[in-house]
Amino acid sequence: MSKSIKFLSVLLSGIVFCLPVLAAARKAPTPTSNEEKQEPTTRSDAVIFKIHDVAPVSTDGVVTGCDFSVTLYNRTAVNFRSFTIDLQWNDTVDERFKFNRYVESVLGTEEAAKQKDLLGEEMIAKPLKTAITVNAFGADKQITIRSHVDNEKCYLMLSEASYKVSPCDIARNLDNNSGFGLNNGEKECTKLFQLVNTSNPEYFGQFKKISATEIAAQDKEKETRELSDIDVVIQKIVENLGASDTTLTNIN
Repeated sequence: MSKSIKFLSVLLSGIVFCLPVLAAARKAPTPTSNEEKQEPTTRSDAVIFKIHDVAPVSTDGVVTGCDFSVTLYNRTAVNFRSFTIDLQWNDTVDERFKFNRYVESVLGTEEAAKQKDLLGEEMIAKPLKTAITVNAFGADKQITIRSHVDNEKCYLMLSEASYKVSPCDIARNLDNNSGFGLNNGEKECTKLFQLVNTSNPEYFGQFKKISATEIAAQDKEKETRELSDIDVVIQKIVENLGASDTTLTNIN
């Protein structure tokens, strides 16, 4: 009997010794690089939107236009009667690989200059432009619109675009739009919008009410609370085992 009590005492002493070590190991932070790049995120106070499912439309083997979709999620408290998004993609490919340089390499500088005069405006890279009009778009709503643009440069629609939202007809708080960062009577509301492009991980999933960054922060906060609760439980176990070890030692 004495040996059994002694063995149990040693066992409990070992557990008491190990628990703080395990707790400390659990708390140890995972090494991270100071140079870790922060991923792009989306605003919680904006209408976020993306251009996707771009598909060239061909006629007799020649691309004549582009079908595409626009998905918008209204994270603001604004109810829109209507608004129009004007989008523009600059032809960065033509700017990087100038046609006139190719002509010069083939024809020579003098002959290329003559050809340039003949071609005139046709040699200037023109941007791809389109406009999307949305009607009756309420707060906390998501919609997808299918559209088309007559342009053969569909590949540009996967790159960065500039945009402007105007006119913007807001159905709520018409007398005071200061809460939305707008002046009374202001028709442009570009500041309420955010274009999500392919460099943002949220582009490739379903839009949500809050950004992926906020979701991660909430998960981290929940994890911290749970770990704090575990700390309390471990501390209680350590205290109880310590008391048990003392009792068994005294009995022995």
